[in-house]
Amino acid sequence: MKKGVLSIIITIVGFFFTYKYHTLMYEIQNSRITGKEVNFLFINDLVSFRRLFKIVIISISLLSFYLGIMTVLKKNRIGMVGIILASILFISVFISFWKYFI
Repeated sequence: MKKGVLSIIITIVGFFFTYKYHTLMYEIQNSRITGKEVNFLFINDLVSFRRLFKIVIISISLLSFYLGIMTVLKKNRIGMVGIILASILFISVFISFWKYFI
């Protein structure tokens, strides 16, 4: 598999993790507001969960960025798509989308 295609696939996996994270944060916040029971086991470790998740997503985006750069250096155009998607993923880590769901 080419590195450019692998870069795009890794970025898509990163976007999936980001989606799942924001969905979980929305469910936790919504359950706090409505007073319902939460299915998340580690509610007390939520701060460390946020940090861990951000570190994992940043690592995924940097790996995808690296693979995109390696593809661009080999004169392949698909690497630019991987670089752009990795940059968007990296920026989206620091934006709390789950706050806009409420």
